[in-house]
Amino acid sequence: MTPNLDANNFQLSYPPQPALERIAKMNIFDTSCAGHQMLEHIANKWTMLIIYALTQGKKRYSELKQQIVGVSPKMLIQNLRNLERCGLIKREVYPTIPPRVEYSLTPLGISLVDPLAILGEWAYRHIQDVKTAMEDYNSNPNTNDYWQPK
Repeated sequence: MTPNLDANNFQLSYPPQPALERIAKMNIFDTSCAGHQMLEHIANKWTMLIIYALTQGKKRYSELKQQIVGVSPKMLIQNLRNLERCGLIKREVYPTIPPRVEYSLTPLGISLVDPLAILGEWAYRHIQDVKTAMEDYNSNPNTNDYWQPK
């Protein structure tokens, strides 16, 4: 499902509409929806970065900690456990002293790589657009346009 990218115009060569139509039939906005619950497991920056790192091959905790700048030990462990629980990564413990632990992608985790790569590519290509929009928004605040709770 890897799209072909037009380097000049950055347009995806596959139409996202069928996926959007399928999503519209789901109850994705309801927290009890299975799709909503799955998004909670995979839709965070640490998950994406862990998956990206593991596309390079098996890694030890210390290698992941060093590569993913800014992640706290607690967040890395929580996300690794969550990804293992969801079947996206495999944790392999070797009987050495001290024990050696390596993480790798499972076939299910590998199936998530292409969609995450598309999102990562989009983010990278639009860094300046988003920065410009944020600067414009911050320099022209108009709080009168928003509903204010009473």
